Amino acid sequence: MNEKMVPSSDIRLTAYYEVLEQYQQTEVIADYLIGRAIKDSGISTMQVSHRIKSPDSYLEKLNRKPDRYPTPYDMTDMLGFRIICYFADQVDAFRGLIQDLFVVDVKNSVDKRKQMAADSFGYLSLHFIVSLPPSEDYPEELTRCRFEIQIRTVLQHTWAEIEHDLGYKTDFGIPREARRGFSRIASLLEVADGYFVVIRDHLAKYDESVIEKLKSDDVSDMPLDLITLKEFMKYSTFMRSFTRDIADISGAELVETNPEPYLSQLADLGITDLEGLLAAAEREHDHALLLARSVLEDSGIEELTSTVALYYLCRAVLVWGDYTKEQIEDYYSFMKDQKKIEHHTTRILSQREKYRSAG
Repeated sequence: MNEKMVPSSDIRLTAYYEVLEQYQQTEVIADYLIGRAIKDSGISTMQVSHRIKSPDSYLEKLNRKPDRYPTPYDMTDMLGFRIICYFADQVDAFRGLIQDLFVVDVKNSVDKRKQMAADSFGYLSLHFIVSLPPSEDYPEELTRCRFEIQIRTVLQHTWAEIEHDLGYKTDFGIPREARRGFSRIASLLEVADGYFVVIRDHLAKYDESVIEKLKSDDVSDMPLDLITLKEFMKYSTFMRSFTRDIADISGAELVETNPEPYLSQLADLGITDLEGLLAAAEREHDHALLLARSVLEDSGIEELTSTVALYYLCRAVLVWGDYTKEQIEDYYSFMKDQKKIEHHTTRILSQREKYRSAG
């Protein structure tokens, strides 16, 4: 196009700044609506980001397509949101949320998952062009501000970022071997996205089956893993009572804590399934309470972690067990700090001498 036919940068930037405040207000409102919808839905997200085009980016796009954007309102990505979720089926869940929140410009919205040819490579994401719905809550000029919402998984986002960094948007001009490489990677990411959904659903069903057994205090044939340990701490009648007995020593409130660190510690003590854990807890219950009272009684401690019973159970096993000094040091090696390892080892041995001689 002849340069004389292109408006000067000053004129075009005037149009940009005339609508900038409207897009800024729209950004705040949309961010609130999307955030609230995500919280209410319970769908986990890795990231929700948004931005308004900078003046330079705005001018650069006008220079590429000067006839396409008579006004800033015609540039559908003046404001852009990106929602990155963990699982492929969450992309479709977000479709429903976005359609409920905003007016969708169907003509300009794109589902790249359906648009892509079977033998093409690229990332598969969902792009919506939306605007705020007509409402007494929003000034009319804000409903004119169309904006883009991209929804993709973590793996789709990874693909898009790497593709962008490499600078290739299509397969035209890319060497054949590189094109084949792109295709292989894209297929692997798509398969991985699918398998992550399968694994997530499998873990959910496993969790449900564990809970059902533990509600009836059945710990038979259950290995010790993060799911079984977490649910055991929640649903085992004995373990809940054990934990409460320790908390009642100081009248402390229990604060929910992830028991994962105790998986390796329990394994070091030879406890590898729930039957073994329950048996140890029943056997060492009184010993653990004795150790807890020596620390917590009259301490004024107001909060204890929900794993406190595991802490004192492990100590009781060490105190009343036949572990050598070297074995106790090996047990505490997870602390990494040699002084702490030696301190706890000395403490275990002194408690062994104290309580065994007394009993």
